[in-house]
Amino acid sequence: MSMKTDYHYAPNYFFAPTHPITIALVGAGGNGSLVLARLARLDHALVQLGHPGIYVTVFDGDMVQPSNVGRQLYAPQDVGGNKAICAVTKVNHTFGLQWDAVPERIGADDKRLHANLIISCVDGADFRLELAKVLEHPHSSSYPYENQHYWLDLGNGKYFGQYVLGNLQHNDRPSNREVQNQKLDHIVDLFPDLSKMEDEVEQGKGCSYADKLQEQSLFINDALSSMAVHCLYELLVNKKIKYHGAFVNLETGRTNPLPIKSNVHAIA
Repeated sequence: MSMKTDYHYAPNYFFAPTHPITIALVGAGGNGSLVLARLARLDHALVQLGHPGIYVTVFDGDMVQPSNVGRQLYAPQDVGGNKAICAVTKVNHTFGLQWDAVPERIGADDKRLHANLIISCVDGADFRLELAKVLEHPHSSSYPYENQHYWLDLGNGKYFGQYVLGNLQHNDRPSNREVQNQKLDHIVDLFPDLSKMEDEVEQGKGCSYADKLQEQSLFINDALSSMAVHCLYELLVNKKIKYHGAFVNLETGRTNPLPIKSNVHAIA
């Protein structure tokens, strides 16, 4: 007997968007800078397919350090510049975009996070926990580009990491579908004690390039960012996904996906 595959379907607005899908990307470090580069490629592909594409705003108050070069999307000439500005300038120049860079640390309750998709690529648990509280009541507006539909989070240690896509509203499925969409748990739904899981050894505290390579594998961010943006590609192009995250371990070579579950609790 074959196993039934459960899917999560994009909300109706994603089937025929009247504006580019808006994305607020919080953090332009190891994961964030590489996610941004892949989002630019995603936008190009969407436009070629007749889709309005995506519009990204990046928030990061940090400066590029010498230890960021090569591990993140930064070159030697970027050192001393703001991460958000350097990263967005690169993709805008390369792809002819006009995406926004905000060179500041943003709060979880900031109205500039009123976007269709929030992507968090931050180091600590604090922002995630605050954002989870704010997103208990996702923003809805008469302006569709301000409606919060999803939260995608990426996080990693030395050789391992995860990405998790959660939905924030009761995403209605098109009228020709039979079953209502289920809740996709976000990162704090899955790990409510996130702050207790933090470990200085895993987060890293060294400053030199050699220190950073001892703390994080050179390519863990590439693996996570590729898989995470591929998930968005499936959601935006095929309008459905069969998994909404994955746990990746480069040391063991294992990847464990988070499948869509038909029996998860419905959104209140």
